[in-house]
Amino acid sequence: MKKRIYSMILILMTGLCAGCGKEGVKNNNTGIESESSQVEDSVSFENTEDTESTEDTESTENTESTEYNDVVLNEETDFTYDYSEDIKADVDNVVSGSASLQDELKNIENIVKKYTPLAQAAQTQTEMNLSSRWFFDIWDTELNNLWSRFSDLADPQTKEKILTEQRNWIDMKEEVTLLDIGSYEENGSMYPLLQNSYLEEITKNRAYVIANELAKIKGESFVMPEKSAKYGLFVDNQGTGSVYSSLITRQGLEGEDEALISIYREGETKGTFVDNGNGELAFTSDDGSVKGTIKINGWDGASFKVTETSGEAVFSAGEEVNFPFAF
Repeated sequence: MKKRIYSMILILMTGLCAGCGKEGVKNNNTGIESESSQVEDSVSFENTEDTESTEDTESTENTESTEYNDVVLNEETDFTYDYSEDIKADVDNVVSGSASLQDELKNIENIVKKYTPLAQAAQTQTEMNLSSRWFFDIWDTELNNLWSRFSDLADPQTKEKILTEQRNWIDMKEEVTLLDIGSYEENGSMYPLLQNSYLEEITKNRAYVIANELAKIKGESFVMPEKSAKYGLFVDNQGTGSVYSSLITRQGLEGEDEALISIYREGETKGTFVDNGNGELAFTSDDGSVKGTIKINGWDGASFKVTETSGEAVFSAGEEVNFPFAF
């Protein structure tokens, strides 16, 4: 996803430098009706339970590669076209054609691949903003589909527990997006692209969480994807739909590893961290007043322990804070 953003930004910068950017289209997501979709209708399925020969596997890979290259692009490509119904049909097709939930989530990636060539054809910032919405819509549609099936099958107690978590996640989405990418004023015309891309990322993560819960009910084996051992956004929401404390670890604009830590009723600090290679990230605030250890526990959240303070530090030495909700 991040590679796609970088590619789109590079295309935009190249176009601007050459002075040949196309005129922007209307900035709306309501779509313009069209008799035919600009993206091929079929989506390939992957069934990991099937045993195929090497020749068959190579043939399948070649077929998929050809399929995604068959998207027709031209100067009149309409980036305001509403693909929501096309995406819903593709997701329904994946759900009905996948042998397991594990396969289903992998096959959703094929829908992403299907729309990628069209999105990469965007030349103006407006076109990039509009096309970035498609990928968020793909995972949002899948998440809603998963939730519908989970809701139908879960026992009342399990349903209530996960429903509460899901409502909290929905309520916090806007706030954590602002925490991670900043405001519109900070990002300017690129904000919709960054917003849609971040929503795509956290919605995909949430789809895996709900798929895992559904797999438990259905008695299916399901493996969660590995989360980064260095980067992520984690919060303490105290069981509500509000962010009380937050921890963000990410790569800065100049390639440095940075962390933003905010603790409820105490304050916040920003600094850099070094990966010790033992599952611990050594944090030092920019002003040198706070040092501590960050531990990222994948899907189970993260923690921060203050090991040393000096001067007018916002935190106390020995203090440890948990951030159990991972986005």
